[in-house]
Amino acid sequence: MSEGFSFIHAGDLHLDSPFRGFEHISDIDEPIKENILRRLRNCTFAALENIVDACIEYEVDFLVLSGDIYDLVDRSIRAELRFRNAIERLADRGIPVFAVHGNHDFDNGIRARLTWPENVHFFSPGEVEYREVIRQGKEIARIYGISYPRRDVTENYAAKFKRHQNAPFAIGVLHCNVGGVPEHENYSPCQVSDLVQSGMDYWALGHVHSHRVLKDSPCIVYAGSPQGRNPRETGDKGCCMVNVSENGLIDLQFLAVDDVRWTETRISIDNIQSEGELITQLDNQLTGIRSIHNKKSVVTRIILTGRGPLHRKLQSGALADILEELRLRLAGEEGDFIWPESIKCTTGIPLDKEALRKGETLLADLLALRGRADKDETLRSMLRESLAPLEDRTGSYVSPLSENELDLLLEVAEDLAIDLLWEDDQL
Repeated sequence: MSEGFSFIHAGDLHLDSPFRGFEHISDIDEPIKENILRRLRNCTFAALENIVDACIEYEVDFLVLSGDIYDLVDRSIRAELRFRNAIERLADRGIPVFAVHGNHDFDNGIRARLTWPENVHFFSPGEVEYREVIRQGKEIARIYGISYPRRDVTENYAAKFKRHQNAPFAIGVLHCNVGGVPEHENYSPCQVSDLVQSGMDYWALGHVHSHRVLKDSPCIVYAGSPQGRNPRETGDKGCCMVNVSENGLIDLQFLAVDDVRWTETRISIDNIQSEGELITQLDNQLTGIRSIHNKKSVVTRIILTGRGPLHRKLQSGALADILEELRLRLAGEEGDFIWPESIKCTTGIPLDKEALRKGETLLADLLALRGRADKDETLRSMLRESLAPLEDRTGSYVSPLSENELDLLLEVAEDLAIDLLWEDDQL
């Protein structure tokens, strides 16, 4: 290479993704409710605009999009128009866009007959093609990409990529599941070794919604989704700013561009004596969330943990009342907000777990087995196999369990086992 350049890699925009479960909010005044619903309906578009703003602010040479631009194969006219407007903003600044389609927006759905700006290229379905990036009459990078012709792509598309020897810097754009990530459908399955063998310098991957760097050289990266869309997609969401030096060295920076952030708020009842004290502690903790997350709007799922006398008071009716009170306190009038999405109770009666583990009882044996499940991959695989029939029945409606969700399930099961078996062990 003789010239450095920069680009932004983003993926999984899922434009116009629906946010189910918020339409029936009744705990708050109508203007506040409408503000929250409006922000949620538009947050995927706001994240897109933030990506475009970053491209312009950092004066990048191009933008790469690694699939699932739209949430549905039959794209809404609103989503297509908003996306075209974003592309036009980049066209006005001379910034080209290179995009592939994935399993959500594969190349066979209903779409509007729109004229697209000349600065955008959508890679064709089924076969890898490439485009040269030219700056001041000289090629600075070569981008290879492939779109999905259908939803269920089970072929290893990574094997189709091969770098040309004369490419100054090669970028592969692919929507795929590397290494069989269990939280996502296994579309275009491949391994890191497949990606390395292609000869690409940078892999701009999509499909996995969390930001991950799989390898530094060559650089293999999931940008992740730029906007969380449900309680499972917590924390910063964004895109990748990629600077390539004259020597081909890569400097990677994650840019948070999400408009509404999903979080998980955990609080233990170990030292809490009353419902009023619990509400006060939750209020204080939730009020501080926005400062932690750079004053963004936040949707949070509250998880109550620990053991104490308050456990028996936390029935479903009490939890609903606590949730309503928190919403009234935190929603705000307009603009940014904090919204407690739900409260999950994983609490238990006061017990000394360490003492129970040291006993010579059935419960002690069960707790020892539970402890092994935190680190024993064989045992965790057995647990997933036991859940397979349930996931088969709910597969089209519910995504596979993430590792964090499996841990939470184990915590709940442990507390339930203690509640059911402890008294029997005392006999």
